[in-house]
Amino acid sequence: MTLVSERVRGLAEVLVDPDVDPDALHLHISEIGPGTAAHPPHTHAGVEAFYILEGHGTLAVGEKQYALGPNQAAVLEATKHHGLTNTGDTPLRYIVIIRK
Repeated sequence: MTLVSERVRGLAEVLVDPDVDPDALHLHISEIGPGTAAHPPHTHAGVEAFYILEGHGTLAVGEKQYALGPNQAAVLEATKHHGLTNTGDTPLRYIVIIRK
């Protein structure tokens, strides 16, 4: 088996088994500035995980909000309304993993 190199947002390289369904798992690293969000709260299919690398943010899931900082993670059913906002004074860098 030979792994194939793919470009993924925020990563220099990702090696992927070509037998893996490309829609089964999504992975990227995002960065958002202080006081901003990557996009408005939304829903989509799958299970989504956020792992905070640097900075501080607030994850809204439905009507609840959760403070997240470095080395913390959250996993949620992505059909629930959710969004992440940078509530710190520095950039918020985080890994996103979505399994469909």
